[in-house]
Amino acid sequence: MKKAFITAVLCFMCILSYSGEMNEVIAMDVNKNIILIEERMIPMELHVYSTEIPWSTGSEKIEIPRAAYTSITDAIKSAIIGDTIIVHEGIYREVLSITKPNLTIKAAEGEYVLITGCDIVTGFIEDEENPGVYVANVPDSYKESTLPFTQVFSNGTYQEIARFPNKTIDDMMAPLEKGGGYNKLVNIYKGSTREGHVTLADTKLPNVDLTGAIFRAVLGKNSDYFVGEVTSHTDDSLTFTSNSKNLWGGTTPIDIENHKFGFGFVMDKALIDQPGEWYVEDRKLYIMPDGNIEDLSIEMQVRPKVLLMDNRNNVKLINLNFTAGNGQIKRSDNTVIEGCTFRYLQPFFITPGYAMNDTRYTGLFLENVNNTKFKDTYLGKTWGNGIYILGGNNNSFVNCITENIGWIGLFTSNIYTSANNTLIEDCTFKDSGRFQIRVDKDLKIDILHSEFTRSMKMGEDAGPIEFTSTGKIAPLNLGGSEVAYNKVYDHHGIPASAKYYNKQFVVAFYMEDVNNYTAHHNLIYNIKADNYNGPEEYKRDGALLYIGPRYNSMHKPVNFYNNTAYNYHSNFNIWNVVIANHEELRKAGLKQEEDRGIMTDGHFANNILSEVAFGYTRMTYNMSSTGALKQKVNSQEDQRSGLNTTDMEKYFEHVAQYNFMFNPEANMDFTLEEADNIYIDPINGDFHLAEGSPAKNAGIHIEGITSSVNPDLGALEGSDDVLSAGATLEIRDFKEIR
Repeated sequence: MKKAFITAVLCFMCILSYSGEMNEVIAMDVNKNIILIEERMIPMELHVYSTEIPWSTGSEKIEIPRAAYTSITDAIKSAIIGDTIIVHEGIYREVLSITKPNLTIKAAEGEYVLITGCDIVTGFIEDEENPGVYVANVPDSYKESTLPFTQVFSNGTYQEIARFPNKTIDDMMAPLEKGGGYNKLVNIYKGSTREGHVTLADTKLPNVDLTGAIFRAVLGKNSDYFVGEVTSHTDDSLTFTSNSKNLWGGTTPIDIENHKFGFGFVMDKALIDQPGEWYVEDRKLYIMPDGNIEDLSIEMQVRPKVLLMDNRNNVKLINLNFTAGNGQIKRSDNTVIEGCTFRYLQPFFITPGYAMNDTRYTGLFLENVNNTKFKDTYLGKTWGNGIYILGGNNNSFVNCITENIGWIGLFTSNIYTSANNTLIEDCTFKDSGRFQIRVDKDLKIDILHSEFTRSMKMGEDAGPIEFTSTGKIAPLNLGGSEVAYNKVYDHHGIPASAKYYNKQFVVAFYMEDVNNYTAHHNLIYNIKADNYNGPEEYKRDGALLYIGPRYNSMHKPVNFYNNTAYNYHSNFNIWNVVIANHEELRKAGLKQEEDRGIMTDGHFANNILSEVAFGYTRMTYNMSSTGALKQKVNSQEDQRSGLNTTDMEKYFEHVAQYNFMFNPEANMDFTLEEADNIYIDPINGDFHLAEGSPAKNAGIHIEGITSSVNPDLGALEGSDDVLSAGATLEIRDFKEIR
């Protein structure tokens, strides 16, 4: 017999006996020889040491203990259930693929561990055709088939893809700003071929050949955005083709009047013209280094993912840092991610669609996960999503920061979830291309004491908290969800110019067709569509609450208590749709008895609002059974029922005629000019009620919500906890940046 120490045993094994910490097992190898294997049974610590610590100031050689590992992957292979893997200081260029359950993988106390999807690029030589540019072969480990676009870092600092116009400010989502890397587009049209045309306003393209360059356009509604390939150009215009699913990818003409303006940029190797820019072409990396190339460590992403786990329960990841790669966790329960960071997850990418399904695998993708806990964790700086959870139960985020999400400008979210019983508490969400939390399934989600700022930097017609029903005629049931003690501020959006639509609409609470929830003690301010100064005329609207409910009848509670709102364009917006072919759809199996959207169980009380518009719009459509608007039906009653007013009482009375029952009590609204009599210093964010404020003791008691019989109005009733909403997490220093 042969003896061996291994951690995994082939099939056909049976237990022979136990001996101390080892279990002796009889097994059969591939040649059908009987072997005796001793398998470790008692969990222990395994130590992993890096051979690469570039930030170390010492000149001494890295000493690796004899019994230690130099790869986390190898340590996992040797681990058994219950082991703790201690990872020591340094860089690990591998995928953390967790193939065993019941493991704890954590950084050694006080040590910085970086797991990266990058490999180092070497062998740079001067590019003779482009002064200041250096070129090297990409690593053999880079495969365009799995990673069509990459990311490049110099001494740990993110480098910019070569583009026109140049990006000169530290903001990846500033299409309206000078230096933001976008140019205004005009003369936008397409004939009956697939070739489109745009003019770049008030600028001249560089005198280089841009045929075949990548053209990114942000114009119209989000569904109109596209990526194209340049087919020809003049000094200020481009023609292009696109494979997008929208009209730009087909042969339907697009009239020059459809899109009066938009924003875009071009990417190509020929556009490298400032330090820090790069481009990959024909398996060569071209870069204009910011400094002496000999003094720089140039890395590029070669692995699409840095974290993988499938069907492995009870795993803990503690104090690990991930960069340059996405993550994926499937069918795994009781995962703990604590004290970790995830940066630069998804590089630039091209997808023919624009919706959440088209971006779901960018960022951290979790599927059918239960009891997953994110705590004290940072996630940011990515072209795609933050975290996308598809199914599961009882997942939570506590004291986490997600920021700089969705540079691509499509439907992305800091957190998207279709898992039930989600908790988000003491978290900060900031700087997002579109949503910060998105829900589109029946589920319960509690969003508590969190901070939401600067969403919708790459779009409009949505907001930081985005709930909506899709693909059906029925409202979402939020199962008694609570949205409370949150601070929502500084959301602006960008303008959209499209056929029949010229608008910049951003909203704090986008609660379209959703019921069975309570929103209370939230502080909302500076929701203004006021950040574009172009000459074009379009509607600007920064709203507090969009209700929908379109064609969906809502009979469960919609509670809105003790919220404070300040400095925005409009209060509540209702878009009501009457189903013209309702009887036909009922015969085909539609369950909804009502032929239109209604809200029968609202309760709006103790709110302090601004004296701005309330809106009600009604339309009639023939519809499909899945909620698609097929054909508009002209209706005089629709026109008569519409209302836009700043008179709050008039609004509540008017919409009640159409079965929108707000059941208002003890709400007050004030003009901006009156705000100093209401709050101590609202311009500087102090929303404590001023001495003698009429909002003091003016509310009604609401069981489980208010703290006294005669409570104050607004979000600071009972305490000022809402002012401290958000994470207290301090973002660590990233040692590779040097």
